Amino acid sequence: MEDSPDRRISAFDLARVIERVSRRFLDYLRLELGKLGIEDISPSQVMILLTIGHGEIAVRDLLDRGHYGGSNASYNLKQLVESGYLERGASPRDRRLARISLSLKGQMLCERLRLLDEASQFGSRSENGAEADLLTTHETLRRLEQWWNDSLRYGGILLASCMSYSFIAQDLVNSLL
Repeated sequence: MEDSPDRRISAFDLARVIERVSRRFLDYLRLELGKLGIEDISPSQVMILLTIGHGEIAVRDLLDRGHYGGSNASYNLKQLVESGYLERGASPRDRRLARISLSLKGQMLCERLRLLDEASQFGSRSENGAEADLLTTHETLRRLEQWWNDSLRYGGILLASCMSYSFIAQDLVNSLL
């Protein structure tokens, strides 16, 4: 479809593009894992490891931070522990609360993937303007995420939020004024 100044981008259009980009990235990650000879972890599980990062985190915080679904997250965490990528323990304050951290195997995989990313053409950002485009895209997606979070949290679109997120849907903001 041809881009024009009056073309409107709906939330559905954005969500479809975001979903396709995410799937393509997971496909790319699967390919890279295969090149490394790693077959005991899925790309979605790798993303969980990267979300956990360094240190220890409560399972509840991981779910909040990564927006993972309950039973799917439980399955993936169990698989990651069984495969040796995660260590799971109880909170010292409340033994009922699970805490997880990357095992040495998980840390090594994350480091290998970071090095791979840095060495890739995309990671090196060798094109002119690519770094600025990536920063703008990242910031726009973060603001979009916040806008949708606010809409969910507060039961709908707040006029004040719409004003600050007008870069997404200027026509929507104008129609509410």
